[in-house]
Amino acid sequence: RLLLSRSDDDQPTSEEKKPVARQLPSPAAPPTHAMGKGGERPAPLVLPAESKELLSGPSYAATKLAAEDAWIDRVDLDAFQRECAAIGKELAASQGPADVAHLRKIIWWSRACQWAGLGLALAASRLTSFTALWAAAVPAAVFCLSLGTLTRWTIVGHHVCHGGFDKCSKQQYSRFRFGVGSLYRRAVDWLDWMLVEAWNVEHNQLHHYHLGEIHDPDLVEFNMEYLRGLEAPKAVKYVAVFLIACTWKWWYYAPNTYKRLRVNERRKKGLPELEDTHRPQTFDFAWLVGSGDATFFKGYDFLMESLAPYFVQRFVVLPLPFLWLGGYATVLACLVGAEVLTNMHAFLVIATNHAGDDLYRFERHCKPRSGTFYLRQVISSANFATGSDLNDFLHGWLNYQIEHHLWPDLSMLSYQKAQPLIEALCAKHGIPYVQENVFWRLKKLVDIMVGDATMRKFPTKFEYAADLGADDLAGSD
Repeated sequence: RLLLSRSDDDQPTSEEKKPVARQLPSPAAPPTHAMGKGGERPAPLVLPAESKELLSGPSYAATKLAAEDAWIDRVDLDAFQRECAAIGKELAASQGPADVAHLRKIIWWSRACQWAGLGLALAASRLTSFTALWAAAVPAAVFCLSLGTLTRWTIVGHHVCHGGFDKCSKQQYSRFRFGVGSLYRRAVDWLDWMLVEAWNVEHNQLHHYHLGEIHDPDLVEFNMEYLRGLEAPKAVKYVAVFLIACTWKWWYYAPNTYKRLRVNERRKKGLPELEDTHRPQTFDFAWLVGSGDATFFKGYDFLMESLAPYFVQRFVVLPLPFLWLGGYATVLACLVGAEVLTNMHAFLVIATNHAGDDLYRFERHCKPRSGTFYLRQVISSANFATGSDLNDFLHGWLNYQIEHHLWPDLSMLSYQKAQPLIEALCAKHGIPYVQENVFWRLKKLVDIMVGDATMRKFPTKFEYAADLGADDLAGSD
């Protein structure tokens, strides 16, 4: 089991042992908060002389801000919330035909990648193996097929399923019908390893509205507790990370989203929560022989409902004509290679979004669209290089992660417009805004996964209490 250890949070480190000479406040004194209206300061902390202050960073129980967190004490959350909400409202109101035309362009780019990949695979099958042209055609086919698959998910499916085009497309690209309701709609709109309904629960609800919390199903540091604490050579851990990157869509994402869908259904029926609900669900190979973990769902149901449609379409139906046309083995090899590459590409631009020793995680849940909510979307997310459509396409449009988390239901064009505005707003309020090269963020991600680095824990004492909500999932449906 992957359990989140809290023992380190309760003990001060040797570097933090510093006498406290302040006096106890009156028990009747009203509570104050480090952030909120005008950045109210906390009341003087009172600890016995023998106690030691805890510096922020490694502990939720910190009582003193480290230098890296000094900005926390100066933020006016109410003002930040008003300005974020105003920018989001203005962007939403400005969406229209241009946003829909831009989406259609990206859809054609994504389709063109798939068609070009198949064409190159067919061309490679007509060439003599291991010649110069063959050696160029095969990698090109794999790349195009991989990019087409990635962008159908991270750009088209992602933004449509969030409702980014519900209003401006006159329901043509509606989250209430895109990929859901039938196998036909899934095949036409977005067919991948993940069931779209399951993705909508896991990603749109849990991840976005519990970012950096224990209820966030994509909290890498928590999900990788076993590997982080494993007593094994570092090389073994790196190999494990590489294997995860090559397979994570069907090995982790598909079963974990499917599990979250079933847990959500149980909660709606009023059934008690099962043990280990927050443990990540990975693929159980015993499902292939009719057994395996059936705590949250039957393996057969998952295989047939989630994995089988994509597997049959991608690796059976698509290469089938080439049995007669010729080149079946080459085309199938290109499809398998593209599957590995698209997993790695997705891992690069997705898993890196919310992991690193410069990003924060949180102990308590907060209210949606509160000042604390907007703050968390910024300080628990990282952007990559932004700019042109081509650059953004290659990043799967996940390079605007901060802006996307502030307002999940906007278009891709809106995020391009929002990025400089939010960067300037954060600079105005003294809030860290992380934007770095995606490969540097990959290093930070791997450091978290293997246990070489740890995310910063936002000190609960310095949270704005008025923004904190219930710690359960009652409001996530």
